[in-house]
Amino acid sequence: MSPNANQAGKLVPKPSFRNTRLAFIKDGPIVRFYDPNINAKDANGRTLDHILKWDDIHLEHSHDYIQMLFPLPEGSMFSFDAPIIEEGVMTAFRQRADLRQRMNLALNRMLKFYGFEVSDQPPEEEKSAELAKDEAEKTTEEPEADAPAEVDAEVKTDDEDKGVQKEEGATTTASAAQASNTSTPTPTSLLGYYVVRGKNWQEAFRNWAVRMDHNHLRITRILRSLRVLGLLKECEAFFAALQSVYSDPDIRIGERSMMFWERAVKQPLHIAPDGERVAWLKDWEVDKREEPAHQASH
Repeated sequence: MSPNANQAGKLVPKPSFRNTRLAFIKDGPIVRFYDPNINAKDANGRTLDHILKWDDIHLEHSHDYIQMLFPLPEGSMFSFDAPIIEEGVMTAFRQRADLRQRMNLALNRMLKFYGFEVSDQPPEEEKSAELAKDEAEKTTEEPEADAPAEVDAEVKTDDEDKGVQKEEGATTTASAAQASNTSTPTPTSLLGYYVVRGKNWQEAFRNWAVRMDHNHLRITRILRSLRVLGLLKECEAFFAALQSVYSDPDIRIGERSMMFWERAVKQPLHIAPDGERVAWLKDWEVDKREEPAHQASH
């Protein structure tokens, strides 16, 4: 009897080299580094937990950790030892919530480094809430006036007309609240998850929110890595925050940087921002497009 046939005479598929290889890659250095039960070290002997404890100065001046935190399916011109995402790694991350949760820890640390934070409210509503809180604190701190109620009403109206000076433009508290209620609907994929400016944004932005900076390359890497590994809402929310910063008239970020960030988020997945193409990712995209049609035919 043929070794590839069972007792019923039906052919049994041979063990696929590709499947064996994918199984090996699923347990490779990237997965082991992010696996909470393994917490493996990178090529320089550092664990994820170790890197997450670094201060901003260490994150800024060290250049061989970002490739491990946010790997790519392409090689790195700056680090020949950088791990590379292969199909098994991508599959593992897309299937395992624990790996994505650990990667979120890395993302949150880098967001703080860049002056952002994660919120369950869109930026406009966060600003309105902060303004309302400030107004409430001012009201409780102000002593009661001896003037008649009619005068109080006039003063209040006058104050409302003057408005409250926002951090990035003059807008009344009432107008800000109205704007947040009538703003353009947020894409469903972003509901409940937003990247907004953190409390340290002014100081942090000075480090990277300029026309050209090496951190722009890091940001491109982060966006692409998140997308490839299935952290799509995080990728889209970070990109939306970057678009907001790019549109800020007081900030000058080069068009070329914004172009690469947009490519990392919007180009076909198998095409890197610099135009390099990844063959296995193209095959994967084709398979994903064919899956619905195949399922419908059955």
